Amino acid sequence: MMSWRRLLRRGQSDAVLQQEIELHLAEEIAENIERGLPADEARRQAYLKFGNPRRVREDLWQQNSFATIDTFWRDMRQALRRLKRSPSVVVTVMVSLGLGIAANVFIFTAVNKLLLQGPPVGDPATLVNIYSIIDHSQLTGPSSLTTFDDLREHAKSFSGVAAYNNFLPATIAGPGDPERVWGQSASTNLFDVAELPMTLGRGFHRGEDRSPVIVLSYDLWRRHFGGDPAILGKPVSLSGKIFTVIGVAKPGFRGIHFLLNVEFWVPQGEREQLAADKVNNVDPHQVILLDVVARLKPGVSRTQAQAELDAMARQFAIAYPKEDEGLGFHIEQAGAMLPSARAHFATFLTALTVVALLVLCIAGSNVANLLLARAAARSREMAVRIALGATRFQLVRPMLLESTLMALSGGVFGVGLSLAGLRGLGAVHLPVAIPFDLSLTMGWHVMLHAFLLSVGTGMLCGVAPALAASRPVVPNSLKGESTLQRPGRRLSLRNILVVLQISLCLILLCTTGLFLRSLRKTAEAYPGFQTRGVLIMSIDPVHNGYTAQQTPLLLKRIGERAAEVPGVTSVAWTDHVPLSFYGQTSEFHIAAREAHAGHDPSAEIYQVSSGYFETIGIPWVAGRDFNTVDPGAPKQAVVNHAFARKIFGASRTVGERVTSDNTTYEIVGVVKDAKSKTLSDEDEPIVYRSLEQNIGLAAPTFGFSLLVRYAGNAAESRTAVRNEIHALDPQLAIFNEKTIEAHLSDAMILPRVSAAMFGFFGLAGLLLAAVGLYGVMSYSVSSRTPEIGIRLALGATRGGVQRLIVRQGVLLSCIAMGIGLPLAWAASRVVAGVLYGIAPHDWITFTTVPAFLAAVTLLACWIPARRAATVEPQTALRHE
Repeated sequence: MMSWRRLLRRGQSDAVLQQEIELHLAEEIAENIERGLPADEARRQAYLKFGNPRRVREDLWQQNSFATIDTFWRDMRQALRRLKRSPSVVVTVMVSLGLGIAANVFIFTAVNKLLLQGPPVGDPATLVNIYSIIDHSQLTGPSSLTTFDDLREHAKSFSGVAAYNNFLPATIAGPGDPERVWGQSASTNLFDVAELPMTLGRGFHRGEDRSPVIVLSYDLWRRHFGGDPAILGKPVSLSGKIFTVIGVAKPGFRGIHFLLNVEFWVPQGEREQLAADKVNNVDPHQVILLDVVARLKPGVSRTQAQAELDAMARQFAIAYPKEDEGLGFHIEQAGAMLPSARAHFATFLTALTVVALLVLCIAGSNVANLLLARAAARSREMAVRIALGATRFQLVRPMLLESTLMALSGGVFGVGLSLAGLRGLGAVHLPVAIPFDLSLTMGWHVMLHAFLLSVGTGMLCGVAPALAASRPVVPNSLKGESTLQRPGRRLSLRNILVVLQISLCLILLCTTGLFLRSLRKTAEAYPGFQTRGVLIMSIDPVHNGYTAQQTPLLLKRIGERAAEVPGVTSVAWTDHVPLSFYGQTSEFHIAAREAHAGHDPSAEIYQVSSGYFETIGIPWVAGRDFNTVDPGAPKQAVVNHAFARKIFGASRTVGERVTSDNTTYEIVGVVKDAKSKTLSDEDEPIVYRSLEQNIGLAAPTFGFSLLVRYAGNAAESRTAVRNEIHALDPQLAIFNEKTIEAHLSDAMILPRVSAAMFGFFGLAGLLLAAVGLYGVMSYSVSSRTPEIGIRLALGATRGGVQRLIVRQGVLLSCIAMGIGLPLAWAASRVVAGVLYGIAPHDWITFTTVPAFLAAVTLLACWIPARRAATVEPQTALRHE
């Protein structure tokens, strides 16, 4: 039986064997000479008796080998020698396939994080989220504190049930300026249920629900505290409250939910010390919604756990018919998206995956064409091998190995491009204050995907050329005739691949054109306010220890001091800046009429101070600004034109009254429409309430934003305003500092990313298709050199030869466009939902793109045709 030790020592064994054979033959020759035979005859008889020494060595070599491994390494060495002699071919294949593989690896990295990857906890397969279903609906979400307590007490399918609250903003003091951070309040058993080891210290203990202790994330510990190894036991000021550090989470853990970047955890009982519920006199048991996470017991499946939860929901509905009527539960993998959100992401990522696969198909067609040309050049070699007894598999195997090696080099190049793209994605900022974690990393799943994709692509690209080259017409090939160049054959495999390339490229370019046109329309869209000369600086007094009575005074003093900064022309406050992707809505009706809940018109609600419209640059239509800061005075509101049209039609608006949530507002002014959440939204109805009159009603989660209109240098104005704020309160964290131009740039991030991705795909497809067509035409010219020489010798003009070659390429392009244009027309309907300002069948795109592609393909045909027209007849006929 063969062993690895014998396999690795074959060289040493062969040397010993050779010495033994030589010694044995020498002894046999000596005995023959002693018997009286001449030296030559004695040697001949010894070899006749022993046999061929080389054959004996080969037989023993095979016995000490794994035949498959031995053959593989021999083919590998041969393939590497051939590729070493063709560096230009290797580079061409590497770049071509690298572009296609990079696109697919990039998309799969997003798919892996958004849809496949579990949270960085112990045994993620058994950790699940339990979501509540309300009123028999399909909507799922967090659970109330009471529901969590019931689950923890009664559920038997889980070894532990924990919970956490997703959003808890705070200001952390320490070395340097105070910093705005986001954390979570959690049950004391969260880290135990998640089986999460710590870098330093520990998690919460059972009796610490109301203890001022804190666990820091690894990133916050390194960034804000310099990675201090003695941090345990030290006090930390969090929103003016002192907490003791008891642990530092492991690197990479940013919370159970993979899209959030959580930087600290405190016990659930300490949440009201940091949140705004206590400030606003709200019962935390009524407002706290928790994400529930549970660990399945060994041997318990999700189906069994779901069955138990369904039974518990029915019991709760009977026991508490008022609170739990229609209650249900739904289990998902911990950290995974809800089914509704996952469906939207899956649709978007599926579309991107299809586009990335189109790019890879174009690249694969290009490489297959190149390999066909290489196979045609080896037709004589293949014929000789067949004549010597080689099997078809022995011919195909090394060619497939060559294509696979080149594809693997393309995979390495593609992974490098993907890493560059992922670093670029890390610089993306959304115009929201929530700390989203948009980072994408390449784990082993992604690397395995890249490897399998490279190997599969190499095999698919090489199989057709290898099969075609492995069955040559031996007599013709021995005479030097190409196997793949057969007279009278109009539709060759190479031409079919070129048609496929151009068709797919047309689909990509049309889609890219639609996204670029949509991006341009978005960039040109007027947001309804001034796009220059405004600074945005946010603070959060409520989550920094200020009461509802102290906050208005602080905002007033900051506004007054900011207005005195040189170069500042006006200032104003708001609870959120337009185009921030979020907002508050409510139903309104005319005060003199009866409300119809669920049917009254809805409007976006902004809380703004007086001077807001002047500062941000929203023009007035009628009326005036707010003129009172008395919370007890009648409520005032300013509405936009869309609200006035929707509620009052063409009638007079100023002086009318509207009601929402049992509060009546007098409309004192009307302003022009402005974009609210995104630039692509239609003009929605907006109600601007007086910030001073409503500041005590609720504490905005994202703080208050100071808008500063300045004339001069933005950096100097920002520094001056920041100094004025810290002069009033040095412990107040300032965040979300940027100009209105930067804010608008962030607001356009989604259309820009979409256009950039499709632009990369389209450009890569165009480049690959042009190179593929150029390669086919160049090969056609080189293979028809004798024919061209004969035509010229018989009197054909060089212009006629040039037209002959161009006509062949133009015919392929026309066929490809005839196939690709209807497919592109159909594909445009798929992306219609994410386009802004243009129709999916945009006539500019569908006329410009085909014309541009036709010009590129014509150029790719003309260059080889021009070279063909310069052939000298004597040189061409000499090849015959």
